[in-house]
Amino acid sequence: MTVTDGIANPGISAEGHGLPNYPALSRKIVDGLDLSAVADRARSDPGVRGDLLTVVRCSMEATVAAAAADARVPERAAARLEAIAARWADRELPVETIQHAVHAAVEAVTESVVGDRARLEMAARLHGAGVVLIEALRTLSTAVARGYVNEVRAMTGERRVASQTLVSALLTGRLDSIMLRRNEVELAETYLVVAVALGAHPDEHDPRLDGGVVARRKLRRVQAELAREPGPRVLALLSVDGGTALVPAAADAAAADERLAALVDRLAQAADAPVTAAFVAAPNDRIPRAADRAHQLLDLALRLDRGPGLYRFRDLACEYQLVQPGPANRHLRSLLDPLQDEPELVDTVDAFFAAQCKRESAARRLGISVSAVRRRLDRIAALTGLDPDAPTDLWYLRASFVARMVEPGQVGSAL
Repeated sequence: MTVTDGIANPGISAEGHGLPNYPALSRKIVDGLDLSAVADRARSDPGVRGDLLTVVRCSMEATVAAAAADARVPERAAARLEAIAARWADRELPVETIQHAVHAAVEAVTESVVGDRARLEMAARLHGAGVVLIEALRTLSTAVARGYVNEVRAMTGERRVASQTLVSALLTGRLDSIMLRRNEVELAETYLVVAVALGAHPDEHDPRLDGGVVARRKLRRVQAELAREPGPRVLALLSVDGGTALVPAAADAAAADERLAALVDRLAQAADAPVTAAFVAAPNDRIPRAADRAHQLLDLALRLDRGPGLYRFRDLACEYQLVQPGPANRHLRSLLDPLQDEPELVDTVDAFFAAQCKRESAARRLGISVSAVRRRLDRIAALTGLDPDAPTDLWYLRASFVARMVEPGQVGSAL
């Protein structure tokens, strides 16, 4: 008797009682599956093999029943596969193994019913057997996918809420041991506290599309990329515009910096949108202050139009110091006060520094001639006493420009 005899002829069985020999067939099919993806779990947990045997037997029984009756797969069979798939999702076992088991079972049925010339008579009695078998495979595969996906969605929702609660507690300094035990998270000693700004995906501005849906899909891709980051778990609290991520720091600072830069690049690829980030390293008990500083740095990078990428404290240390409230900040801010009655001069200062002090580029930004830019710069020098062509005066002009970008006490409020 071949592996499909019990299927093709339900009257044949090892016991001779007229019942198909499903147990033997199931064992043979499971033995032939590639179980490398679950090998370790299968050795320690006999339930893994038991589930696969059940999947194969249930699939064969359901397919034969559907073919014999020229009907749909019984709902109870689909429900059973759905329940097993949900259990595998909960145990974080790969759904592909179950799908392969279903396909192997239905393939065995297909070969026996329509692939053996000696059984053409039986195939002829099964009206539309090919269509029924295809429909059976579709129904069984859909049941597996539905059960697995629904469980993953439920788990993801619960874990996301728990993760957000945990990150919120870390960012506000309100984390306690009870919350740690509940979330089953072991905190790293040091984190790279990363302030993240997610730029808009091009399709968010497409009037033919729902921009909100596009933005949420962008966010989900970014969250998925963070979840794939190897090593200790990355904690994140993100919206469609950005937020904060806590990346466990490696002992080697240079290696941690390099890893974070690579992660930001991957997030930009996943988002298919510009990603700007700034980070500060801090022990886990100093995360709130580090988060404030990281967002201050990010805010400065955005306001200075530095462009996408990763920024470190050393990249913006001077600008960071200039915007801190105090007598120096007040003095620097006052240097450009004489321009307040002539807004076009303020715009010229903005364009001049945004263009890296190049008059031609500033003229293009303002939509005026280069000579007009020169006249405005001469007027700025006359009103402020600071000549853009003198290096020291230029430094003070830029310092005043940076200091005035953010109101005292409002640094980092953009996100």
